[in-house]
Amino acid sequence: MKIIISQFENIKPNSKIFSKYITNSIKKHKIDMVVIGEYVSNLFFKQYNSKKDSLKDEFKAQEAYFKHLATTNNTTIVVPIIECKNNKFFKSIMIANPKKTTFYQSQKLMNMEHWNERDFFDNDLKSKEPIVFKIAGFNVSVLFGFEAHFDEFWIKLKNKNVDVVIVPTASTFNSNARWARLLQTRSFLNNCFVVRVNKIGKYIENNVIWEFYGNSFIALPNGNIGDMLGDKEGILVSELKKNMLDDARNDWGFR
Repeated sequence: MKIIISQFENIKPNSKIFSKYITNSIKKHKIDMVVIGEYVSNLFFKQYNSKKDSLKDEFKAQEAYFKHLATTNNTTIVVPIIECKNNKFFKSIMIANPKKTTFYQSQKLMNMEHWNERDFFDNDLKSKEPIVFKIAGFNVSVLFGFEAHFDEFWIKLKNKNVDVVIVPTASTFNSNARWARLLQTRSFLNNCFVVRVNKIGKYIENNVIWEFYGNSFIALPNGNIGDMLGDKEGILVSELKKNMLDDARNDWGFR
């Protein structure tokens, strides 16, 4: 399976530059899936300052844009999005392909003083089964970065025989080494691919700069780090191979 990790600060609906960039890459490399980081299709949630009126129109435009991009390129687009339904706002991941579009709503939201998504969003935080979809013979699922810390999700993913877990993040504060350790451990113990795609850019609050540093990477089924991007905007084309899953599972027997 060939994927594009798309590492950007912001992608506006109907962006001609992004559309051309991605379309050319898809045609050149025959891409099965494009993954995008957290708070890239929208601004960082704190930038809305509880003024959510613009989010309704944003959601309609984004939904139409990514559906069109998936359909015209015959691929799957995985993109975190602020989903709007019945005047409520949900932290979601949109999975768009030419046949259908589904939404995964986060089941865990941070409620720290400096990062309180629980008060901003209307997600139902009751436990649910993971979304699993097939691409090129792989079972694929999604988790938000915060959710990746909880064992309960990985147990369900293992039970569903998931091969690839997409983890969009908006990580900051020089936390990359910790994220690498966490997701390498998850990939190793579950003998699966974990694709971490992180945001680029800055947010300033009380004269403190929050640096979203990129460094998106793929954690391999044997626990090693595979392909990785640096701290600049750009894309990474990578191929996930079935034999790497088979080898790790035969060698370690965790699956």
